Amino acid sequence: MSSRPADVAELTRLEPGAFAAFAGAHRAWVENLLLAECAHQSLVGWPSSGPPLVVRWAAWSTPAVATALPVPASVAVGLARAHQQREGIRSRHEMVTSRLLDGLDSHVDQQLAQLWHDLALLAGERDPVAAAGLRKRVENRARPALWARSLEWILLLGIQLEGLDVALTVALADKHPTVRQAVSRCGRSQVLSVQLRAAGLQAAVESTRPLEERLLDIVSASVDARRSDFPRPLGAPSSTWLADLGLEGLVRGATRRAVAEFASSVGDLGAAEEEHLTATLLACLFSEFTAVPARARLTGLGGPHLRVGHRTVTKKEERTNGADIGVVVDIRVPGQLQLRIGDLIQVKKSTALTPGRTGREDTWTIKRRQLHDLLEHSASAVYWLIRGTGDVIVVPAKFLSAVEAATAHPASQQFTVGYTAVRHTAVPMEQYLPDLVVGLWLGNSSEHTLQAAQGTGRTTRPRFALTIDVVLEPMEG
Repeated sequence: MSSRPADVAELTRLEPGAFAAFAGAHRAWVENLLLAECAHQSLVGWPSSGPPLVVRWAAWSTPAVATALPVPASVAVGLARAHQQREGIRSRHEMVTSRLLDGLDSHVDQQLAQLWHDLALLAGERDPVAAAGLRKRVENRARPALWARSLEWILLLGIQLEGLDVALTVALADKHPTVRQAVSRCGRSQVLSVQLRAAGLQAAVESTRPLEERLLDIVSASVDARRSDFPRPLGAPSSTWLADLGLEGLVRGATRRAVAEFASSVGDLGAAEEEHLTATLLACLFSEFTAVPARARLTGLGGPHLRVGHRTVTKKEERTNGADIGVVVDIRVPGQLQLRIGDLIQVKKSTALTPGRTGREDTWTIKRRQLHDLLEHSASAVYWLIRGTGDVIVVPAKFLSAVEAATAHPASQQFTVGYTAVRHTAVPMEQYLPDLVVGLWLGNSSEHTLQAAQGTGRTTRPRFALTIDVVLEPMEG
């Protein structure tokens, strides 16, 4: 049976008495075997290949088998009832469901079987009005002991319940030790999907935040995943106008991964010119941000999405370079937000990346005229400082101007700034980019700044143009 889980059904059919004795002695092992096999197929909406294993197994079970494995037997009866009620006698699986119900219906825990009947109907329901009624029925039947008994199976079905399993479990666990113990038990499950979902539940159950806030997070995630409204009406307070902590997390995560990928390549590129390093860093950012919309859909997030593009200026334009990167952010949320902002970025690599100087403190050489030119076009212009480790930190050009005013010799064309001088002002890239793109704390909407950022100005044209579109895209059916 350990190599072929389907043997559970076959052995039950051939030797129900022997199987009942075996299952009574090894109840947890057999139930985990059934769970593991059912993790790879839907418990509702059965395909033409047949019902899930727990139903096929129960169809050949005897009352003695149901006594040995009371939870899987009750789950199977509930699933069969729901399928038979939904599909009627025309179902291609009518023979299996009829055999199961005739043999076990009167021998299982009726309250547990009815709970699973309602859960199965809810998981397959697409009409929002009918689903609301079924959710209410499930809530009424969700007694703590009943819920705890079959929590592994509930977590297996959970993704089709759109967060109701999580909300009810957290609410019940807040008051009932039985449910908290069940969550802990599921966290040790050998079935990966159950174990991972239980780990998330454990974090919510153990949180010290008020129950109302925890439930609001769960409910809002479920509601918002099914609507295109913006801002999110039930969303927890966020740090940007995106009004969505999940999407903000994707933006920050994409930035963090891009910088990590860039840092891993600096060992081979450290001796390269800043232009090549900048191109590599932008390529990493472009790759990660291009994947954000797909990741948002996979995680069930909807709302504003990001589209990123970048280009290198032509040789003809290079004569008037005054910055490394010009960034233009175009925000469009129909009927609510519309804005275009620009900003300028200068990239500097640490002298620690100079061959033969590894191991020394990071220092950067700042050209004074270039610094003044950036600030003339944008007060929120920044420097991306590449450290010897490959990490990238962001420092306001205004701060470097303040260092220049206090330390630079009047006749010098450049000055040096060390890590010690900037460490308290610098922020990581994953903080800077969200503040620029969806925080609107940075950037300028003046035509002067936009022309410079786009490379259409007469005096300042960046080597690279970075465009970021933030648009509200309709949710797909």
